Amino acid sequence: MCLIERSRRSLARRAQYASALCRSLGMDEWLIRKPVKREVAEMESQEGSTAGDVNNKRKIDENEPANFQLSNRRKVIRKYDIDYLKFGFTWNGDHKDPRPLCVICYEILANESMRPNKLLRHIETKHMDLKSKPLQFFESKLKELNASQCVLSHFTNVNEKAMHASYLISLRIAQSGQPHTIGESLVLPSIKDAVGVMFGDTYLKEIELIPLSNDTVARRLEDMAKWVEDQLINRVKGSKFFSLQLDESTDIQGLSQLIVFIRFVWNSEPHEDILFCEPIIRGTSEEIFETLDAYVKSKELDWRNCVGICTDGARAMCGKNSGVVTRVLKQSPNASWTHCSIHREALVSKTISDDLKNVLNTAVKIINFIKSKPLQSRLFEKLCEEMGSCHKSLLFHSEVRWLSRGKVLTRLVELREEVAIFLKGQSDYSKVLRDEKFVIKLTYLADIFSKLNELNLYLQGMDAADIFSVHDKIRDGNYCCFETLATFIVEKEATLDEDLIFMIVAHLDSLKESFDYYFSEEMKFCDKNIWIVNPFQSDIVATGISTKADE
Repeated sequence: MCLIERSRRSLARRAQYASALCRSLGMDEWLIRKPVKREVAEMESQEGSTAGDVNNKRKIDENEPANFQLSNRRKVIRKYDIDYLKFGFTWNGDHKDPRPLCVICYEILANESMRPNKLLRHIETKHMDLKSKPLQFFESKLKELNASQCVLSHFTNVNEKAMHASYLISLRIAQSGQPHTIGESLVLPSIKDAVGVMFGDTYLKEIELIPLSNDTVARRLEDMAKWVEDQLINRVKGSKFFSLQLDESTDIQGLSQLIVFIRFVWNSEPHEDILFCEPIIRGTSEEIFETLDAYVKSKELDWRNCVGICTDGARAMCGKNSGVVTRVLKQSPNASWTHCSIHREALVSKTISDDLKNVLNTAVKIINFIKSKPLQSRLFEKLCEEMGSCHKSLLFHSEVRWLSRGKVLTRLVELREEVAIFLKGQSDYSKVLRDEKFVIKLTYLADIFSKLNELNLYLQGMDAADIFSVHDKIRDGNYCCFETLATFIVEKEATLDEDLIFMIVAHLDSLKESFDYYFSEEMKFCDKNIWIVNPFQSDIVATGISTKADE
């Protein structure tokens, strides 16, 4: 009997310990408590219930959902107390749901652990050697933690600003065309010098955080280029139609480059932008089209939305059987081809008589005689400085650059006296520059090519220019439309004989005929719709509109 009684007491103590443990862990809601015999007896004696009633009560308790009380119980949010600092804890997170934060190991506990016994358990388990430390020790640790958080926040802000500055400076370097190494070798030291002089050494450490190495600048430019390209592609995809313009040329390093421009509709307005620029090797129509087609497909653009393509008149571009235009039209049957207006204008400008062509060739030879030798160039520059000239050097002529001839000849006319003095005794070209007729022809060429340059620039914009309505003025001796020629005539009191006047008028007529030939379709369209410019003019031709609309 003693053993039985001892076992019964032991079981009772274990049951009490288990119940207390469950309550401390918040798990007592999950237990279905069954009354023991002593409780049943008390219930029977107090309420006079029968054993059957007790069994029924027990069945009801067993069938009751275990989480009934849990669902109705509200979550308790424990608040932080300043006294918890003696356990080595501060708080972190939202003030509505604070989390205990250890100032020693920076471990963040759950809100349910915001109890003295659990906080004490943490310091006893992980920081036993610091348990007996005074409150001042934990206060110092808290100050160190707050200071480190401020430094980290400040460093994060500075790092973001340094990266932003790195992108801006990299963009400046790219726009200036300078090598990427200039950022680290010149730009950053210059900024440090300026900041040090203006504000002292306070911000020098923050300035040094700006990354501007060669590779960093390259990555920044790649990131910006990728972002710009993505924005452009998204806008093109949002447009129902687009058109392309292709040009293949050679850069200053002798590499063949294919550059493609695109026009599309965005925000109900037409927009133009460069689509891509890729190097090519052979420059054949097959290679050009494969490069273009690969890019269009890689960006998931639809060829069927391409309604126009503009190129120059090269065989690789507009060949009938295998040109780039022919290949594009197979992908996009609705597209139409347009011959580049600027390229046609460049072809027209090559129309020149033999007499004027000899003058142009002689001028190029004079320039090359001085510019091709470094010693000659330095001596000529020194001569220009001594004579107080407005320019100190001549310009090289290049057939590739369409705007070259006007600027080159104008510079030669402005420095003709210096060139004649420099070439005296060295070449027969000195006598040529003293010939009045030669200089008149040279000034005319400088003016006409400058006018063609202006027309070329007008064609790239929205304005217009007319350089052929001067025949009557030339015949009447009015040369104000040709500034360089008019200035020379006034300075030298020169006169133009009939042969020179006839040569200038003939050249203007040939230019006009060439323009009519290369722009015949545009001229027909303009003649048909000229009434739109001035609908009240008396000599209106048949416009094809109704009589009522004409009236």
